[in-house]
Amino acid sequence: MSDIDQTRLADGPPAGPGSHTSVSTTGSGWLSSSGSIDHGRFEPGAVVDGRYRIIGLLGRGGMGEVYRADDLRLGQAVAIKLLPDALSADPQRLVQFHNEVRTARQVSHPNVCRVYDIGDLLVDGSTPPRHQLYLTMEYVDGEDLSSLLRRIGRLPEDKALEIARQICAGLGAAHAKGVIHRDLKPANIMLDSAGQARLMDFGLATVGAVSEIRAGTPAYMAPEQLSGTAVTVQSDVFALGLVLYELFTGRRGFQAKTLGELVELHQTGAVLPPSALVSGLNPAIERVILRCLRSDPADRPASALAVSAALPGG
Repeated sequence: MSDIDQTRLADGPPAGPGSHTSVSTTGSGWLSSSGSIDHGRFEPGAVVDGRYRIIGLLGRGGMGEVYRADDLRLGQAVAIKLLPDALSADPQRLVQFHNEVRTARQVSHPNVCRVYDIGDLLVDGSTPPRHQLYLTMEYVDGEDLSSLLRRIGRLPEDKALEIARQICAGLGAAHAKGVIHRDLKPANIMLDSAGQARLMDFGLATVGAVSEIRAGTPAYMAPEQLSGTAVTVQSDVFALGLVLYELFTGRRGFQAKTLGELVELHQTGAVLPPSALVSGLNPAIERVILRCLRSDPADRPASALAVSAALPGG
């Protein structure tokens, strides 16, 4: 994975102390560790915060590890995401993050994964004692869009349109609550067991003024976000355009391996029209994608719902 594909926070100081709970482990039968299997930080069967029993590692990236777990108190499956230590080390950012999660919890929509709560735990056996912030979310049983596109290539136009509208609806619901996602990309969009698109990973979502503008995944950042100038709803719309480009073509809009190459492509606007990759593509689809990818935020569609309305049949 290249550097521009990794989600990351802006640079911050090392982690510091805070209130905590603990992590304990159990070691029964097939749940015990295997040297040939990557379980991540917690082995299956570990109980986090005295409440969540780890089932297994779902994935990891620049923004931490994500596990599937059972909520022993409520008897339901959840996803637990371990968050970067930098959040715990910056009191101002931590207060902002709590406010952002409080707002994200209000985003209730069929195409958005629900955010539940924040926890702070002390990792047993760490020297010196280390605290770990985590986020609990709705567990979605399915496949992320990035994996699906790698596996099958682009989707048929009618199915891609259906998913595109669902992504727009979920993003529009977040924007309606004042939440800017900041890390919209195929890997953060799940297709659940019913084939419905669900926006995931609001760990970098923000509300109101943004201090860490460059936080996110560079490959999907808008030019103004990549340059550290601003991050707005139109920045999410730019990322939405890149997601739709991949959805309808099976290819990335900007083929870059380094940040320098990506900045140059943004400056020149060198994006291959989708119709050059997919013959017979509906012109309305190409028009709205290319509008989303314009360098000037003012030239992009005003909202995710405007993107949906501009798609065929919208």
